[in-house]
Amino acid sequence: MDHKKRLDDFFDGKLSREQAQELLDWLDSSEAEEFLSAEILQAWSEKIRSHQVEDWDPKPLWNKIKQAKDGHPKPYLAVDSKPVRRLIPSWLKAAVVLVLLGISALFYFELGRQGESPAMLSQTDPKMIVRENPAGQKTRINLPDGSTVFLNSESKITYPEDFLGNRQIELEGEGFFKVARDEAHPFTVEAKGVLTTALGTSFNISTFQEEEKVAVTLVTGKVRLAQKDAKNSIVLNPGEESLLSAQQSQLSKYTVEVFDKVSWTEGVLRFDETPFDRMIPMLERWYGVKMQVRGDPGAIKATGTFDSNESLRNVLHVLGASMDFEYELKEKEVIITFN
Repeated sequence: MDHKKRLDDFFDGKLSREQAQELLDWLDSSEAEEFLSAEILQAWSEKIRSHQVEDWDPKPLWNKIKQAKDGHPKPYLAVDSKPVRRLIPSWLKAAVVLVLLGISALFYFELGRQGESPAMLSQTDPKMIVRENPAGQKTRINLPDGSTVFLNSESKITYPEDFLGNRQIELEGEGFFKVARDEAHPFTVEAKGVLTTALGTSFNISTFQEEEKVAVTLVTGKVRLAQKDAKNSIVLNPGEESLLSAQQSQLSKYTVEVFDKVSWTEGVLRFDETPFDRMIPMLERWYGVKMQVRGDPGAIKATGTFDSNESLRNVLHVLGASMDFEYELKEKEVIITFN
């Protein structure tokens, strides 16, 4: 079977609903991981980044794949502007996002970045294993139960050596989890006192938030959130997010554009009306640099999307032009000056 042609037909909206679902199921299988060559991965990556995507109407295909819960799919195509690059449209929901993460993230983490080394592995004691990344490095980690973790820079996970029977993970930083189903052994991630429990699903957790809060975003399946040692809990459905802390009394959730929240796994650096003071730690983590700011940036914000090929110098050049600052880049140090 010509799998590359099936991918082309998928993007062109030529597949029936059954054929599209069959393709999505196949792409998420172990057989697909073994079959997919670097050539096909590259073709997929180029297809979603192609300028032609901007003129493509995804609505007919989306209607074939799934009836949206509210009956209103949200096709949206961002406009490409150089050197800021807009990538895939944000209408993608759970099923298609999972395919992008299963393929594009695989390409980014395993084939895309030169000089990237595996996450540092250490044992805090004979029963616990620690995997961590320094600034500027991201890794894909295969857990003993078949689950996968995409670990962001300046992030760390700790899990027991007997993980198959005790699927408990502690997270610092940010990670995207694709969980292998095992009803007898629930999969739980603890982050700053917030517990996320799932049987088989995929979700993103980030502790890179203000006020010691934890953001949990569900891509597929269903997860239950609770605070450590608390009785109250909340259930997330695909496309929903919750922002929690260990101390707050009220649990709430809201709808988000999933791809915007997990695009970092594909090597996409994204700002969405982001205040300058929040951009600094993001850039430091992303590029593994230290930044010094001189002058007063005020309340200025920026929106932009950069792919994994963008150098720090190019990003600073674009942001400096739009936010009116000058910069000096010396190896791993950056000085930003507002006049």
